[in-house]
Amino acid sequence: TFWLWARLLCDIADRPGLCATMPKENKFDVEYAKSNMATCRVCMAKIPKDALRIGHVQVAVAMLENDATAAAAGVQAATEAPAEADKRMAAVAGATRWHHFECFPKMKGAKWMNANLPPKASVLFGFNKVKKADQKKLEQLWKAMLGSAKAGESSTAGAKKRKASGEAASSSDGKQAKKNAAAKMAKLTSPPGVLSAKEHKKIQAYEVELAGSTSAQLQAELDFNKQVKNGKKDELVQRVAEGRVLGALPSCPRCNKGQIHWSRIGGWHSCPGYFDKEANLQKRCNFRSQEMKRGTWKSKAKSKK
Repeated sequence: TFWLWARLLCDIADRPGLCATMPKENKFDVEYAKSNMATCRVCMAKIPKDALRIGHVQVAVAMLENDATAAAAGVQAATEAPAEADKRMAAVAGATRWHHFECFPKMKGAKWMNANLPPKASVLFGFNKVKKADQKKLEQLWKAMLGSAKAGESSTAGAKKRKASGEAASSSDGKQAKKNAAAKMAKLTSPPGVLSAKEHKKIQAYEVELAGSTSAQLQAELDFNKQVKNGKKDELVQRVAEGRVLGALPSCPRCNKGQIHWSRIGGWHSCPGYFDKEANLQKRCNFRSQEMKRGTWKSKAKSKK
C-alpha cells in the first residue's frame, strides 16, 4: 500500500525527522476482524475473527493530491536535497490500532474524543461495507460518545456561570445529564463477555451509579481492595462495578507481587509484572489464566461498623 511505501521512503532518504514533523490527522476505520490475531489496544484481549472492530491511526499528511503522484514524488525525494524532499514527501501513517467495538470509547478521554472524532459514524472508512444492524450500532455509539462529552462540558460551563453570578451551585441538572449519557454508553459498551446475564445486569447498574463518582473516590475504593487503580475514569468505573459483583482479584500467584488484570471478553486473567524498588526496574511476568478465585470485596463504610 501507499503508506508502507511512504514509510520505506523515509528510511531510504534517511529522513526519519521528516516523518516525525509532518502534520498529523486522525483517521478511523471500521471492519470485521480478518483473523483473531489483533489485540484490542484498550483491554489487551484478542479480537475474535469476524467481530466488529474500530481502528484509529494518526496519518502524517503533506500536500500532494493523490497516492499515485505521492508515491512517484517519494521516489524522487529519496535522491533530492532535504528541502526538496520535504516538499515532495506525501504522507506517512503508523500501524492501525484496533479496538473492540465496546472498548473503543475508552481509547481516549471524552475531551479528546469530542475534539477529534468525525461528527458522524457514516464517514468512517469501511462504514458502508458493514451490516445495516452494525451501522445502526455505530451511529448510536457515536451519538453516545459525543453526547457524553457535551454533557460534561455543559455541566462544567453551567457550574462556572452560576459561580460567576453568585447563584447557588446546584449541580442536579448536570449530574442527571451525565447519568443519562452514562446509561446510554453502558448499554452499548458493556459487553457480557463471559458474564452470566444476572452478573452483567448487576454490573451495568453499578456502572450507571458509579458514573457520578469522582476518579479519586473510585481509586480509593480500588486501593482499599488492593486492586489496579490507574487508568481513565471509565476503566475505574468498570473495575469497581466488576469488583462489587464478582469480588476482589488476588495478587499474581506466579510472581506474588504483580496486580492481576482481567478482561470479561474471553475471561483471561493476566499479570504484566511489577516494579522492583530495590533493582529500580520493571520486572515482567507472563502469567495468564482463565481460572482464578476472587476474594470478598470490601467497602470502607462496612469496615468502619
